[in-house]
Amino acid sequence: MQAWFWVQQLTTPILVFRREGGLLHWNRAADDAWPFLKTGLAWDDFRSALTSSWIAHIHEESDDGSFLVECHPDLTEPLVERLREMREAYLELELIFSEAFDELFVTDGNGITLRVNRAAERLYGLRREDLIGRSVFDLEREGVFYPSVTGLALKLRRQVTVLQTTSDGKQLLTTANPVFDERGDIRLVISTAKEISDALRSEVLHLETYTDATETGDEQFNMVTRSPKMQQVLHLAKRLAAVDIPCLLLGETGVGKSTLAEWIHRMSPRQRGPFVEVNCAALPESLLESELFGYESGAFTGALKSGKPGKVELAHEGTLFLDEIAEVPLHLQGKLLDFVERRVVTRIGGTRPHKVDARMIAATNRDLKQMVRNGRFRADLYYRLNGVTIELPPLRERKEDIPYLVTMMLPRIFEEFSMKPKRVHPDVIRRLEAYHWPGNVREFEHVLRRLVLLSNHDFIVPSDLKEEWLDEEPAAVSSGSFEPPLAKLERVEREIYADAVRTYRTTYEIAEALGVSQATVVRKLKKYGLRVQGLR
Repeated sequence: MQAWFWVQQLTTPILVFRREGGLLHWNRAADDAWPFLKTGLAWDDFRSALTSSWIAHIHEESDDGSFLVECHPDLTEPLVERLREMREAYLELELIFSEAFDELFVTDGNGITLRVNRAAERLYGLRREDLIGRSVFDLEREGVFYPSVTGLALKLRRQVTVLQTTSDGKQLLTTANPVFDERGDIRLVISTAKEISDALRSEVLHLETYTDATETGDEQFNMVTRSPKMQQVLHLAKRLAAVDIPCLLLGETGVGKSTLAEWIHRMSPRQRGPFVEVNCAALPESLLESELFGYESGAFTGALKSGKPGKVELAHEGTLFLDEIAEVPLHLQGKLLDFVERRVVTRIGGTRPHKVDARMIAATNRDLKQMVRNGRFRADLYYRLNGVTIELPPLRERKEDIPYLVTMMLPRIFEEFSMKPKRVHPDVIRRLEAYHWPGNVREFEHVLRRLVLLSNHDFIVPSDLKEEWLDEEPAAVSSGSFEPPLAKLERVEREIYADAVRTYRTTYEIAEALGVSQATVVRKLKKYGLRVQGLR
């Protein structure tokens, strides 16, 4: 009886028959399934009443002629139907994925490509089998696309939208979304991309994804370009990045030589090593040698007791970028040549050479050949540095890049000032394209910063372009009366903060009034030597 009590609790129908005498016992599950059950019901009668949806399993007969029957629902047909429905749904989703007009690109949590659709094949010029199984970081390094929006999403652990450039110069608006598992790890990254046509350009300029595109330093190296001249520069730079030889970057002040140098480093096999930049024009001659080559303990008055490695040593296994190389004095050029040729450096006051494995990239806006002819630059150093020369065009020769530069730079500026993104009126873009830009990209960025800072609307409009130098025709702007935009920006910015400290009593009040963070206010007041009452 105890055993039958537990049988009654089962959800599986259980029945006990006797060959002679019919049905003896049955549990609640059997009673629920077949309300017609009654004592003495013959086994044959019960079996004929079973529908095809049930399967009866007969256990071994006992000595008294009784036997136990266990019944289970037959799930074969529903399962087959369910599998058929799932297969149809899968094929439908597969068709939607494959034939979607925009690119669909799926990777795992390590950036390994799992699935791509036909649009991805078309945009990148590669077959599916050439992409699946490949790391997006390898594809980025090979120049299939740059930057990797998936790589940025993996790093930031959130949605990212950037402008992407393909190997054949297409401009893509790409968005990557990470998908997390129950443990909070990234399981998949799903990215989409749309080629930017001329009709889409104005839409791109006021996307609300500005802050999604630029919360890491990596995006400043999104070297977007539409101009043939700059495309040639990037094509050469990509090829050069893979070859570990010195290179020389030439171009006017502000064209982006330092940005290109770091871009080459990030595209090279040395990308995991340090990128060390030295502006040779920013240091007095008396400090340049110790900055470059370091010094030993006691080398001169004021030297650290432990000594100090120079920037050359710090670039070990990475890239050393010497900006304004033409400003290095002749007596240091020989020591620099020794490093370039033998990859060793001796600190000031020392005798032991230090082995340094670093790639050399140099840059200048001056005519080094003429300096060599005039005896102001060593010919042997010039030819050692000049493994490959890349000349960057000025902004006035690649104005078709201006809309893309606006899209790339504005998010960083909004983030710096802790400001809500603003849209850009198309007439502003046309005015920017019409300007001569004697200060090149550096001047361009300062103008954008000024527009963001001084615009009183959610839209940057032509009336915000109040500076005379931008209202005039290019020929007039290039006259000697031009004041550098950085100086103007800083002057206007200082006036704003000077007025704020006269009006408000705390940095928090100033931050609220200007729509920036309190940390930004503190930094700006320190920069301009301003104080407010109560500020410590």
